[in-house]
Amino acid sequence: GWQRYHGVLLSGQKRAANGLSANANYTWSTCEGTAQSNTGGNPLNVGTGYTRPQSLINPPANSKELFDLDKGPCTLSPTHIFNLTASAETPQFRSTAARVLGSGWRLSGIFRASSGNALRIVTGIDRSLDGLTTATQRVNQVLDNVYGDKTLNNWFNPAAFAQPAIGAYGNSGNNAYLGPGSRSIDLALVRLFRVGGTQRVEARVEAFNALNWLRPGNPNTTLSSATFGQILTSADPRIMQFGLKYQF
Repeated sequence: GWQRYHGVLLSGQKRAANGLSANANYTWSTCEGTAQSNTGGNPLNVGTGYTRPQSLINPPANSKELFDLDKGPCTLSPTHIFNLTASAETPQFRSTAARVLGSGWRLSGIFRASSGNALRIVTGIDRSLDGLTTATQRVNQVLDNVYGDKTLNNWFNPAAFAQPAIGAYGNSGNNAYLGPGSRSIDLALVRLFRVGGTQRVEARVEAFNALNWLRPGNPNTTLSSATFGQILTSADPRIMQFGLKYQF
C-alpha cells in the first residue's frame, strides 16, 4: 500500500508581553492512498481491506488498475485543521488589597477546529460473494448529491446509494464522503498563592469543551443498517475539574 501527503502549514506567535501570549497554526492538506484502516489510517494488507483482493505472487496483468480502484482520501487526515492557544495573566498590583484579590490569576485556553474525516459507504452484506468482510465492500452511488440535510438524523441520503448486484462490486469511491467537522474550546483558570518564602499553593479550575458544544461523531456508513446515515455518537460534553497543588 501507499499514501501521499501534501500540506501547507501557517503559524503565528505573539510572544509574552504585558501578560498576554498567543500561538496559532492552520494546516491545509491533501492525502490520498490505497485502502486504509478506519481506526489507524494505515495501508492494509492485501485481502484485508481491498475491494478486489489479488495475489502479489502471481499478480494479474491489470494489477495496477485494480489497486487504483481502491485509491482515495486518507482515513484520518482532515483537509483543514486550526489551533489557537492563548494565555493572559493579571499584573502585580501595587495596592495591597488589589494585589491580594487580583494579582496572580492566569487564564489560558485552547481552541481547536477541523473539517470532517473521509468515510466510505459499505454494503454490510456480502454482495460480491467473495467471502471477505462486508466492512470493505462498497455500495453503488446512484445520485449526485449524497448528503441529506446534514443533521443528526439525516447526514447521508439513503436514496443516493444502492446495493450492488449479487456477484458484483460497487462503484462508489473509497473514502469519497465526508463526516462532520469538530470544534472545541478548553479553558483553565489558575491562581498561585505564596505561603512563606519557598512554599506555594496552586488552585486550578479547568473546563474541557467549555462551551458545551455538541461534537457529533461520524454517521453510520453501513447501508444495510436501519440507522444508515444517522449520527448516533458524540465526543464528550463539558467536563470540569478542580485541583489544588502544594509545592514546598
